[in-house]
This record gives sequence, C-alpha cells and structure tokens, in this order.
Amino acid sequence: MLRLGVIGYGGRIRGIISGLRAFGVDFTIAAIADPRGPQLKQDLEELKDTAVYEDADAMLDSETLDGALVGTRCSLHTPMAVKVAARQLPLFLEKPVATSLQQVRALKEAFTDYQPEVVVSFPLRLTSLALTTKEIIDSGRLGTIEHVQAWNNVPYGWCYYGSWYRDYNETGGLFLQKATHDFDYLSFLLGSQPKWVCAMNSRRVYGGDKPEDLRCDDCAEQETCIESPFNLFYRRGQTPKLQPSGLQCMFAESIRNEDSGNAIVEFESGVQASYSQNFFARNKAGARGARLFGYRGTIEFDWYTGEIRVMEHHSPRVDTIRFEGGGSHFGGDTELCHDFLRIVQRTGHSRSPIEAGIISALTCLKARESAATRTFQEVVL
Repeated sequence: MLRLGVIGYGGRIRGIISGLRAFGVDFTIAAIADPRGPQLKQDLEELKDTAVYEDADAMLDSETLDGALVGTRCSLHTPMAVKVAARQLPLFLEKPVATSLQQVRALKEAFTDYQPEVVVSFPLRLTSLALTTKEIIDSGRLGTIEHVQAWNNVPYGWCYYGSWYRDYNETGGLFLQKATHDFDYLSFLLGSQPKWVCAMNSRRVYGGDKPEDLRCDDCAEQETCIESPFNLFYRRGQTPKLQPSGLQCMFAESIRNEDSGNAIVEFESGVQASYSQNFFARNKAGARGARLFGYRGTIEFDWYTGEIRVMEHHSPRVDTIRFEGGGSHFGGDTELCHDFLRIVQRTGHSRSPIEAGIISALTCLKARESAATRTFQEVVL
C-alpha cells in the first residue's frame, strides 16, 4: 500500500485525494501536517486512522512516505515544497508554486538535483480540449502559429474579494492566482517559454470604504447590494448555498486585488500573445480560452462551451469539435491525479513538471512588476 503525506489539508487537496481514490490504486493518507490537525482529526471520519502533525518537518522526519501533496495557502507553497524536495519524495504541488522572486529562486535551487518528479497543479494543459488543440497545432494543419489572443472572463470572481483570497499578502494578486494557468497552457500549446512581458491592471469595481470585518450576514444593505446572497438568488437566479455563509464584504477598504488585467507576452519563438482577464463578468459572460493564428488557419477554443473550432484560411471549411461532460477543472484534475499516482509508483512521468510551474510563476511576477512600474520585463531571474 502506498503511503502519502499531506501538508495543508484544505478543500483543494481533499478534492485531489478523492480523484486519486477513483483510480482504485491501493493507498492511504498516512499523515497530515496542518496547524488545525487535531481539530480536523476530530471532525473528519476520513482521518480516523491518519497520523496528525502540526508541523511539516515533524511529519516528514517521522513518517515513511511514498509521496507528498502540498495544499497550503499560497505563500507557503514554496517553503513546503522545499522541505519535500530535501526528502526526495514525489510531490503534488498546488499553484502558484511561488509568490515572490525570492521564492522562485529558492524553488529552482531546491529542485536542481531533485530525482523524483513533481506534478504541478496545472489542469488546463491536460484537458481533452487543450490536448486536442495541441494535436491539431502540431499536425501542421494551421501552419506555424504566428499570433495568439487569450482571455479569462471569470464568472465566480466573488471568491477573490469575499474570502481568504482577498488577502493580497497571501495570494500575491490575480496574475498569480489565475494567469498562472493561462500562461502555462499557452507555453504548452506553443512549445515555447515566455521571454518578455508587459502588463497593466486596475481595480475599478471592488474594494471601497466598507469596514474590513463586515460580512454579508451582518450587513444592512443585503437587499440593495447586488453581490449579497439575497440578490445572488433574486437577481441571478442562483441558490444562496452557492455562496458561502459569512461572505466578507467585497467593497471593503483593505482589498488590493485587481479586478481586471491585460498582458502581452513575447515567447522565445517570437510569437506574441495578448491575454486579458477580468473578475466581474457573470453568467453567460464567463469565458476562458484562446485563438491561435497560423497562416493556413486559426484554431479557437473555450472551456466554458467545451468547443474547438478550426477555421481554414484558404477554404470556407470550419470544423467544430465538442466535448461532453468533463469533471473537475474540465477533466484536467483526473489527468493530474493519474500522473501523480504514476510518479509515486515510478511507472510514469509528470506532464506538468516543476519547470513549468517555475516559469509560469516567474512570468506572473514579471507581469505584476510591469503593471506596477509601467515597464517591459524580461522573464529571467
């Protein structure tokens, strides 16, 4: 039986563990390291046979493990990954892999002589939609890709202003939170790494003058505020249970997360990509995908519609490919779980390696710096 250890036993990692179990591989969560460990063990039946530690080093030093998963808050991803690297254990690492340039350097150094493999939580690159798009690009049908337009209009943006994600010191802003996925899948599709980036961002909707500790449940403006659980149901036709109880006010004075942003990325191949994200789109305005242009044709896809369109330039032909179902992260999480089990068993390889996590985090940090300084930034340490 495989013995896995978890550092940071939150909702994301619990979802990944559920995905791992679906494969029928014999494993156990032998230990978790989490400051809430004793309370979690008391509350969760699934941990009744699991050793609990409040310190990651104590767990890693005391337990014989076949692999580890890191699902802490963002600022701790690098420090915990470095601890796992020192023990030479296969690793599942949540994104963003780093939230500062110092952390990127520490991560790169820690994994220089690392022998096992890492699965970075980049599910988009492993979706059927992305893999099929790459297959079409690599076939040469479109010609060489010369230009890219990409977008992410986030219809669930409330979580970045009304939950712990609003803590800029913890998350590092929304290039790191969201664009890290998009920069990664673009690199994957193009087979090239970012070289230069320029970016801008703004906060024009969220934030304001409300008290930091104000929660929707305690607010006198529930019927007039369109972001309240009341209006989530009344105006949007959604059930209030979709919005967590105790949601913090999205118009609080402490909010620093931007609510829109744009970046232009030049890749080592010379291809230029424009990328745009915003966090106040809702319902059918939600979209996430890209157009990649070759001389012979263009391919466009969107995860929200589950469609790929291939448009030939020199004939009237348009092909549409539709994907049904999907699953968590459009099916990408299943592939991440598959790869992690294979690297733990030493029978396969990661398709979202640590190098991909490092270059994506670095690109996001350089985009953030570009937006702050109004300068072009080279994507180098």
